[in-house]
Amino acid sequence: MSSAIVAEIRNEIRKRARPENVARIKRFFKEEVEIRGLMSAQIKEVVKLAHPKVRGDLSLALEVAEDLVESGVLEEASVGIGLLQRMTRRFTPDLFDVFDGWVDQLTNWASTDGLAAGLISETVRLDLGRVERLLLWTASGNRWRRRAAAVSLVPLARRGEMLDEVFRIAERLMIDGDEMVQKGVGWLLKEASRRHPDEVREFLLRWRDRAPALVLRYASEKLPKEKRVLKTK
Repeated sequence: MSSAIVAEIRNEIRKRARPENVARIKRFFKEEVEIRGLMSAQIKEVVKLAHPKVRGDLSLALEVAEDLVESGVLEEASVGIGLLQRMTRRFTPDLFDVFDGWVDQLTNWASTDGLAAGLISETVRLDLGRVERLLLWTASGNRWRRRAAAVSLVPLARRGEMLDEVFRIAERLMIDGDEMVQKGVGWLLKEASRRHPDEVREFLLRWRDRAPALVLRYASEKLPKEKRVLKTK
């Protein structure tokens, strides 16, 4: 049954494909990404059409989403993640293990952020002990897994929650040499600074001499201009 739904979703994506948009969208990615050229409103349309076919059946939705995420096609992954985002009330902590298995199939920052912030974050919220697993991800050789370690806490950090855990994750990624990871940890700290500006600023000051300028710039974006922590010249 899931294969038939996946085929229908792919058909709906093909119907909305806009080859003329592909080059413009690809400019947002440094890595090679397979793109059909849909805009976000069109992706939402496909999610809305597909949702009734999996409504109430989380196991089926997971099968469908897994096929779509692992395809490597940006829009397919977005639809799969979008379907599950409509079902987060049915989530249980053990879904962390399911999503963990998907991370190694990721090929770009957009799908990584959708999976991490949209789905993995919900499982962490249900069981805060899962942060220990995220800490292990920070040592992975997979750049997307390291980025996901940070981005999975973004929604919680935005609400002012789990500040100690945010700093524990950030500490392990502050001098990561990968730009995509740097942007992820910078984003995490930026969101934490909305509710905890003084604590985040103090944390950044301790790292200013070692952390890449990109991390500091991203993390300081929501701080008052006079309190931003940037590289000294």
